[in-house]
Amino acid sequence: MHREHIKELDVLRVIGFVFVVAQHVFGAFAWREGSGFAESLILSLFYVIAQSAVPMFVMIAAISLFYNHGEKVNILTFYKKRICYIFLPYVVWTIINILDAKQYDEPSYGNFIGQLAAGTGRYHLWYMSMVLRIYLFFPLILWLTKRILRMARLYKVGFLVTYFVFYLILLENNGITKLIGKVLFGTSTFNEQKFLDRTPLLWSIYFVIGAYVIFGYPHLLVWLQRCQKQILLAYVPLMLYNYYVEISPHLPGHNNISSGYLYCFLKVSFMILSIFVFYSLSCYISSQKPKLYRQIKEAATYSYSCYLGHVIVLQAVAMELCKVYTVKSILVSSIIIFLLTIVLTIKMMQLLSMLPLSKYYLGTKYKYLPKFFNKRDSTFTLTERG
Repeated sequence: MHREHIKELDVLRVIGFVFVVAQHVFGAFAWREGSGFAESLILSLFYVIAQSAVPMFVMIAAISLFYNHGEKVNILTFYKKRICYIFLPYVVWTIINILDAKQYDEPSYGNFIGQLAAGTGRYHLWYMSMVLRIYLFFPLILWLTKRILRMARLYKVGFLVTYFVFYLILLENNGITKLIGKVLFGTSTFNEQKFLDRTPLLWSIYFVIGAYVIFGYPHLLVWLQRCQKQILLAYVPLMLYNYYVEISPHLPGHNNISSGYLYCFLKVSFMILSIFVFYSLSCYISSQKPKLYRQIKEAATYSYSCYLGHVIVLQAVAMELCKVYTVKSILVSSIIIFLLTIVLTIKMMQLLSMLPLSKYYLGTKYKYLPKFFNKRDSTFTLTERG
């Protein structure tokens, strides 16, 4: 059955990718030797605003999965698509990233299978270790979700509140993964421990919220429209608190803020509100800015492959910028690297998508399709891939 495309997810995917690049650039340059105090404060602010990237992508995954498979899931077809359009590109780009990392003398972690499982092929690939397990267990998650949806509204609200509390407890006591590692493996290898540390449970609240979003989609749109100011008013102080937590070790007196349940509550609340702030922005762009949306939609097609390959571009841009043009300002150079990485990564994926069989290493449909290929091969969309 044909389903209407959720346009704002295209915008949200691009925002998520931009935030991933922002974290890797601004997080690396903030407080780097040679940067001024004011520059470091600005870079840290950019970094904190972009911290919702992973929660955003987890929620997008939930929305896409439940939207496309909420009524019924063909398990064989479901896993086949994930293997072809998610896992195979991940394998290909893990190999490419490992080879590229050797140029910069980045450490390699154990055997290739272990690296795939733990997402240690390069520092940004940890997300794949986590999200692949969401796809693996989604049929079971869907079965449980349907039973929760049959409950009365009070019970559904109660489940969300209870799960939120459980999540905070889990987040504050995340060292339990090390204990599990000792029980399962005795002395865990690096990849074994990283595999346990990157459990989807530590990101699961955003998946749960994504399920509530899509199953209450009409109510969400009304709520976002009515409560835009309130959401923004709540977002700003939470963002400033998390910003203070980020910069506090570098302030006079070294005021480190220790973790605790209050910290976890404010951190998760900030992430959730951040998602809704940018979801609201995405709705506005997709409905009120058609020209901008068309450009974003094209870029959104490559959001997954851009994520897999952007570190290669980032490293190359940073190295070449140092060779060709020396920028004295850390702030200016980081912004240049940030912008060039986004543009060049998207353009690179657009060019690669013109090659035959590109869907198997990009997870996107063909732009160029030779006559000897079946046209049916080019119908896979980003929403279906979610």
